[in-house]
Amino acid sequence: MKKLLIASDSHGNFDALLRVVEAEPGATDLIFLGDGLSDIYTVIDEHPELRVYLVRGNCDFSQSESAEGLSAFDHQLFFYCHGDGYQVKCTLAGLKYAARQRGADVVLFGHTHSPYYEYTDGLYVFNPGSVSRPRIGRPTYGLVIIEDGIPHFYHKEVPSAPSLW
Repeated sequence: MKKLLIASDSHGNFDALLRVVEAEPGATDLIFLGDGLSDIYTVIDEHPELRVYLVRGNCDFSQSESAEGLSAFDHQLFFYCHGDGYQVKCTLAGLKYAARQRGADVVLFGHTHSPYYEYTDGLYVFNPGSVSRPRIGRPTYGLVIIEDGIPHFYHKEVPSAPSLW
């Protein structure tokens, strides 16, 4: 069994991203889909045992990180990006096409700040939502559990910050 954390769009809220990591102690890998590179760098410093895969988003000004990634987990090929380069706020057609061109089984994207899941013609499409600035509802992240070569996708709420009172 493989347990992957998927997070996106922290936009300066390092604390929310850290709460996500600490809520899933069995996770060995985290895929960060952009818009909060400084936050994910801090998580890497705090959790060096976690393997982190990341891409930059449209609000990340570093050009040193790639805009797209491709990684295999338990015989499942994941294509991941922020999504702004594929106009995901309007259509997912370009993103799906790019994933299929790369031979991906799974495509992950952020940018919309809204959770999304779809399985069509052998392609899993997943957006974890935003860990800090959701468009609707509460902040969310994604969890992917791969068992017997089959990925299972979950949207989870970001744990609340502890009360100071």
